[in-house]
Amino acid sequence: MKQLKVIRWLVSFVRPLKGRMLLAIIFGIISNLSVIAISLIGIQEIIAIFMNQPNDSQQALLIMVSCGLTRGAARYVEQYLNHDIAFRLLALIRENIFAVLRKLGSARLTEKKSGDLVTAITTDVEALEVFFAHTISPIFIAVGTSIASVVFLSRHHWGLALILLLGHLVVGVIIPLISFLKHQKIGEDYQTAFVALNQQVIENVNSLSDVFQFQLKEQRVQKLNAMGEALNQQHRKQLQQSSLLQIASEIVLVATAVSILLVGNFLHLPAATVLTATVLSLSSFGSVLALNGLGSALLTTFASGQRLYALTQEQPTVSFETSEEKLAEFDEGQMNQVTFNYPARSQSILNAASLLLNRGEWIGIGGESGSGKSTLVKLLMRYWDPASGTIEFDGIPLSSIQEQALHHLEGVMEQSTFLFEETIFNNIRLGRMDASKETVEKAARQASLHDWILTLPEGYETKIGGQARSISDGERQRIGLARLLLQDAPLLLLDEPTSNLDYINEQAILNVLSSEIKEKAVLLVSHRETTLAYANQQLRLEGGMLKEDTCSFKK
Repeated sequence: MKQLKVIRWLVSFVRPLKGRMLLAIIFGIISNLSVIAISLIGIQEIIAIFMNQPNDSQQALLIMVSCGLTRGAARYVEQYLNHDIAFRLLALIRENIFAVLRKLGSARLTEKKSGDLVTAITTDVEALEVFFAHTISPIFIAVGTSIASVVFLSRHHWGLALILLLGHLVVGVIIPLISFLKHQKIGEDYQTAFVALNQQVIENVNSLSDVFQFQLKEQRVQKLNAMGEALNQQHRKQLQQSSLLQIASEIVLVATAVSILLVGNFLHLPAATVLTATVLSLSSFGSVLALNGLGSALLTTFASGQRLYALTQEQPTVSFETSEEKLAEFDEGQMNQVTFNYPARSQSILNAASLLLNRGEWIGIGGESGSGKSTLVKLLMRYWDPASGTIEFDGIPLSSIQEQALHHLEGVMEQSTFLFEETIFNNIRLGRMDASKETVEKAARQASLHDWILTLPEGYETKIGGQARSISDGERQRIGLARLLLQDAPLLLLDEPTSNLDYINEQAILNVLSSEIKEKAVLLVSHRETTLAYANQQLRLEGGMLKEDTCSFKK
């Protein structure tokens, strides 16, 4: 049942390209029939020579050469169309998957392992190429070729035609189906092992400094080797299955030809009929032999398809589809008696928490790690909707504000600024890609970044992030600060913006914020008292509730 849903989902992508698919099927049938025709013409000429029948060898040779050329041209067109269709469809599926990921939003994606997502948008999508290029049209090509071959042979003898039909059914249908049903778990186990290995590699790359610091090299290598061996073991199972399929199909091919030969002799059919039927049998299995490996190939394909289909069926934690308000300005934000708990937890993270944000004021929120400070920020960003209570901006419910309007309304700076593998210029203007050079430079000056950038060989065109130039945590956060200043949002959400910095860099960035940001509402979340000292009002999150911090001190 699950696989039928996956197949219907995959086939739905084919409909826009059904014209190309039909052409691929037609040329595929022509290609296979050309091969059969060469064999039949050849045996007819041999029979004519041995039986001293009149024949025109030159004409026969010309027809065989024509069939060979037709075979080559038709085969090329069929393969071109099938792979063109496949890669077009893979592009469509990738667009679909990215649209799904975009719709799911950050909250849902944080629940997933990076290895799972990398496998989904790369390996899983690539695995579908087998279905689109080597399954759909080859099945119809095999059906068309088999029907033509059986009908042709039935004109000589129905009994021999039925034997040929049975052989085609066994090789093209029964063997792949039995193999698929028997070894269905192999494909799922292979994908599980592949995802686990991907995740392990990503973890090792991201934790290199810790691996060397704590001397975990041998331990991590052993674990990586174990996962690699587990993947190799699953791959060996797939290869073993493919070999058994090939052997079984070749046995059926030979058995079919031998059966036709023996039955023809037993029925005392003319030698020409028996030889023609035998040669036809041997030459007509090409299209169905192309299907006998599908049972094995589709194991991995359907495992990937099921993972992608399951991903597309996931629902986002929040929906912006009914949001209509385009709030551009901001004067006041309220969180009224908000209660929230994660689906996997029974205990509430926030319990009747209330908060008032006014333009021109800084509100600082402290608390122990895990108390829910970042969760509170994410609720204001609408990662989730509260279980009870309301969040309003200027009296408008947060759920009524359009997603794009919300992104323009809120500027966010977290404890670590992500840098794309791009120029400094493009990394700063990430939130306003239409920003001019002068505007970007102004934001960089405000963030005390401009002079440092000018010391670089390529200035603002210097590439950073990814495998490009590495920079310090202070420089990274200043780039995040320049982004924030350039966006110029009326409500700023600062979630531990200085937790990775030393005291000097912390104070430098906070001084820039306090001097450059005027008439904005600022929510500052931190566990550092030196950071919270910049707030006009300090609150503490305890037991899911916001309380006045009586131990706070002002800068």
